[in-house]
Amino acid sequence: MENNKSFNYFAYASNLKKSNLEECSGSKINNFLDGRLLDYGFRFNVKNADGKARANIIASESEDVFGAIYELENTAKEKLLASEPGYKLIEVNIETKTGYVPAVTFISEEDMEGIYPAKDYLKLICEGAKEHKLPEEYLEFIVSMSK
Repeated sequence: MENNKSFNYFAYASNLKKSNLEECSGSKINNFLDGRLLDYGFRFNVKNADGKARANIIASESEDVFGAIYELENTAKEKLLASEPGYKLIEVNIETKTGYVPAVTFISEEDMEGIYPAKDYLKLICEGAKEHKLPEEYLEFIVSMSK
């Protein structure tokens, strides 16, 4: 999927929802693969300006993060970065049905406890997870952390 005019982005939270990512990145999305980031865990541990939690990933040998790899035009990278203050992009290898695919994804060093996501933010994550038919148990795990 990757070439000199595009990059692979692994979405695991609200950007799982294709329409949300298109809005955040300003890029039309044509290609995607479902995949899994091994040895990382999903958390709601980044405090948003409104005091609510945002999703994040942390290194964790006993967990995996399910999501989608989207191919985005290079011109979308700056807009995407601007839409995620407090996060940085890291390079990762995503397990797919056809092998590993290199991609970038967002991570924050922030690690707050006792904060929970806004209902509309959680709804976006759930809608994206359903779009990509992520495992039901995984979606239930995400929802359980929001209470």
